Amino acid sequence: MKDGQPRNLARLPACQSCYTKKVKCDNARPKCSPCTKNGQACMTVSLSGNKTVAREYIYQLEEKIWSLQEDIREAQNAVQTSNHEPSAERHEDIADNTDEAETNDGAYSSPSLTEGAGLSFIRPLFADAGWKQQNPKLLQNLSKTSSIPEMAISPNPLPSLEEARAVFDSYLSSSHVQNPFLLRRDVQKLFDRVYPAHELPIPQTSSNITKHDRYRTFMILAVGSVPLYRNGKHNHHPYGYFLSAMGNIELNLLSRGLESIQDLLLIGRFGIYHHISTSIWEIVRLCMRMCVEQGLHKGQFGPGQSLLDEQLSRRVFWECYMIDRYSSITLDRPAAIADDEIHVDFPVDADDGEIEAAGASGVFPDLDSFANTKAQMGSNRTTETSVFLLCLRLRKITSKTHLKFQQLSKTQGSSSMTDSFMASGTIYAIVDELLCDLDAWRESAPQYQTPKCLYEMQEWYDLLLMRERLLLVRKAIDIVPRIRNIPPQDLLSICLQCAIGAILIFSSLYEQKKITYTRSYFQLLFTSGLSVMFCVSAITEHDEETVRQAAEAVRQGEKALKTMGKELSDAVHYVAVYEALRSFCLAKWKHLQDNPFSTGGRVSSSHETNAFVRDLHPGQAVRVDMSSLDSAHDQSFQDAPWLSTSNLAETQPNLAYHDASAEGRIWDCDIFGDSALWDMEAGLGEYAYGDPLVSSFMDEFISS
Repeated sequence: MKDGQPRNLARLPACQSCYTKKVKCDNARPKCSPCTKNGQACMTVSLSGNKTVAREYIYQLEEKIWSLQEDIREAQNAVQTSNHEPSAERHEDIADNTDEAETNDGAYSSPSLTEGAGLSFIRPLFADAGWKQQNPKLLQNLSKTSSIPEMAISPNPLPSLEEARAVFDSYLSSSHVQNPFLLRRDVQKLFDRVYPAHELPIPQTSSNITKHDRYRTFMILAVGSVPLYRNGKHNHHPYGYFLSAMGNIELNLLSRGLESIQDLLLIGRFGIYHHISTSIWEIVRLCMRMCVEQGLHKGQFGPGQSLLDEQLSRRVFWECYMIDRYSSITLDRPAAIADDEIHVDFPVDADDGEIEAAGASGVFPDLDSFANTKAQMGSNRTTETSVFLLCLRLRKITSKTHLKFQQLSKTQGSSSMTDSFMASGTIYAIVDELLCDLDAWRESAPQYQTPKCLYEMQEWYDLLLMRERLLLVRKAIDIVPRIRNIPPQDLLSICLQCAIGAILIFSSLYEQKKITYTRSYFQLLFTSGLSVMFCVSAITEHDEETVRQAAEAVRQGEKALKTMGKELSDAVHYVAVYEALRSFCLAKWKHLQDNPFSTGGRVSSSHETNAFVRDLHPGQAVRVDMSSLDSAHDQSFQDAPWLSTSNLAETQPNLAYHDASAEGRIWDCDIFGDSALWDMEAGLGEYAYGDPLVSSFMDEFISS
């Protein structure tokens, strides 16, 4: 350890000796305290269970990693000191070499993200020299960590019986439909314990309620009250219930087995709706680690467990998997567990009562035999796990997508010129395969005649489809070989249509109050809007309907983002950037349409480059009157004064805003010299599913 700097060591699972003896195992290095005391070898079992690793060896690797990280930090400091003011010559060289970096790999190099993460290709939107001159501080503001204002909310007491019943019913009919990691009957029994039918509502200090029951009650109230509170149907702020739950956390929070994982998942679910100063990614990694320690990933269940207990264990594990896959891919971080380490099947598509009856019959020795019998019988009836299983199948496709493109990006870096010509065919084959997987997934969605919540609506399934298709195509565009850094037109076409679809579907659901705001949805809208702007800017000829839909999608996206920005005050930087880009892109489209060769130089080259790109719909391409489009678009904002940038300027005086009349050159830029875009890409992921200022409120439970 250099310079004696303190560092946090990763929490290791219990060693083999302590686990066998049921002795508390600490996190000491190079051996745990019990093994040191007894003079035994301290061995840890690998995830697969087939190999043991000495903790001393792990410690040596940690020391090596720490040493290398220190070397990297010292080297970075030296580079920053010597190159604090980049020379004009360096910028010119980079700009001149931009077109030459074309067909070899066409991928950009991000200091924050691995190649193929899915956002790099839209960087030219941010890089225009004129745009930067008009907005000298906008991206710098965006690259800073968002500060979350402390909310003046006090812990809530238990609500009245009627209010609590409404919130519990909301939880079971909404959140539980997508995330059934608690048994419905357990939730109902908890309510009956806290609110006995023969008594008035019990004070939360009543000795009749355990601290754990109070914790779960307040967490269910926190999650279940979110849609009610945001739609004006509940008077108490959900965060107040969360604070009350935190006041009832016990020191044995992490030592309750399966219940501990459920308790952490409740925190993670609430964190998706509300800022809790804790990284959801970190929470779910802790959940997955506990799943591995309990053998849930291998289907190891304790003796005497009923079929319903086994079903619940599967639901808990796959819930952790589902959140882990989405959060890790959003943040472009390693998944908590590899797919090939998982050997437990999905939960059975059946109601709890049906599984309980099957277990009581004694006919089925295990859950798999019941699942096989049920599959042979066949049924189109929806069950308690139908939506959950649909989401799991989608996450498996997401994981497959991420893995394939991760492997491609690694092989492309070392490929030869001949290999690069074959890379397009490989990428297109993968895209085609995964698009077919997604289409088949959509066709398998359950049908609800009278949907009772968002998760039963066909429009929500369409939104998920568009989001995953967009993620897939963005990854492909990131690494596909290009000509003069322009991605292939057919991929741009798919990207444009998916981005438009995602924005319009979400905006419709949001306007109807069928869907509520989250940072994840905010990220989806932001990146979808930028994708639309880029795709329309990159192609000179579109059919009129496509351009109209693109302009409408950009407008709807900005409207929704600004509405969310009123509630998510820490999102104001992203709203300002989106608004500036919207004004800039519409002005640029109009300018290039009216006078395509007036800007000369690089824009002329870009225009000529676009000439080879085929139309979105061959045979139907027409040139659109961009002046009428721009006029109609701006008029829609004039009719809604609360959408004006002046409102943001009044609340955020330190932000720089874009002048809609500013003209620049989209492609004339130093693409690689500014790290603000990379910071934004990483920061937007952190904003959605992680927190750079990760709270250490769990430390005392992990170390105890």
